[in-house]
Amino acid sequence: MKSRNTKQPDQNHKQAMIHFQKGSPNMPHFKNPILNKIGLFFTALIFAILIAQMLLFLRPWQKITEVKVYTDQMDYKQILDRVGIHTGDPYWRWAGQGQTVNYPVKHDPMIKSVSMTLSKSGVASLHVQEILTAGFVQNGQSWYRLDQQGNLGRKIAQPDGRTPVYTNFSLESPVLKRTIKAYLSMDKVIRLSIAQIVFSPIKSARTRLALIMNDGNLVYARPVSMAAKMALYPQMVTAMKSQGIERGVIDLQYGSFARKFQESDKHLTDSMQNSK
Repeated sequence: MKSRNTKQPDQNHKQAMIHFQKGSPNMPHFKNPILNKIGLFFTALIFAILIAQMLLFLRPWQKITEVKVYTDQMDYKQILDRVGIHTGDPYWRWAGQGQTVNYPVKHDPMIKSVSMTLSKSGVASLHVQEILTAGFVQNGQSWYRLDQQGNLGRKIAQPDGRTPVYTNFSLESPVLKRTIKAYLSMDKVIRLSIAQIVFSPIKSARTRLALIMNDGNLVYARPVSMAAKMALYPQMVTAMKSQGIERGVIDLQYGSFARKFQESDKHLTDSMQNSK
């Protein structure tokens, strides 16, 4: 009997296989030109928006058209000179400099801080926080500045005329500190009208103050009520003139009334003459 031999596959024969490796040059690449164009478009759009925002922020076509200074005691020009900003400056030079304007005044003994805002029309607004001067006092033969706590500050050549001279006060006196606190709480216009504050106690008024005014009037007041009552000073002057008193005394200690100068005011009126 014939046996039929069937050919068995060679177990050692390896079937050929195709292997693809990542990054192989044989790997097919698929490109979509539409998607590529959309990507480029959005990239360009974002870039254009960033450029536009930068231009709107820096505004290279804009100049500083006006500078406003909000201050209490210091002169407008003093602030401009210290900060260095002027009308006509390029807008971009000051854009985003709201706090860095503090650098030029960092060591200024009169300024605590300066902040700045810019409007789109080119108006720069400087807001100055000052170390307020309460006035001046003579100690020995020298003049000194008094700060807002009543402490003796730096030595000066002479008072600047914008804040009052304090006379007859003890530097450690609580009356001086209360007087300074009351003075600084007054309206700016009223403060500027006071040339000298004299501690002038009498038996019936131990804390009496005599305020020598720039307009030639003399005001008697007490530290505890001086700030509130001095707000009425302009009306009191008008009422006094309506009574035919061009210059005289306004007493605000325990009420408010006006009168002509008397002999008891002489030592203070002499001081008024000396202060001019």
